Amino acid sequence: MRLFGRAKQKDDMIEQIKILLDRFEFADLLNLCTAVIGRKLGSNEKERLERIEVLDFIWENYHKGSVTFSQIKDFAIRQGIIPQTFFD
Repeated sequence: MRLFGRAKQKDDMIEQIKILLDRFEFADLLNLCTAVIGRKLGSNEKERLERIEVLDFIWENYHKGSVTFSQIKDFAIRQGIIPQTFFD
């Protein structure tokens, strides 16, 4: 029973992250990568990134444990992307 509860909690977290990342503009996603993950994307003039590529990078880092939902949420609140009460 405990295993299923944990899987459901993980699914809910993923859905919340999807909802949250949908609120981000492209520039916000790039800033998230720099400020929270610690990697600047698209700094090379020849390298033009698409939104999906940046989202893939964020998801990879989430699955590796390099970034958490709380970090993404806190960043979004600090940047004014969402209000403090967004997930209440």
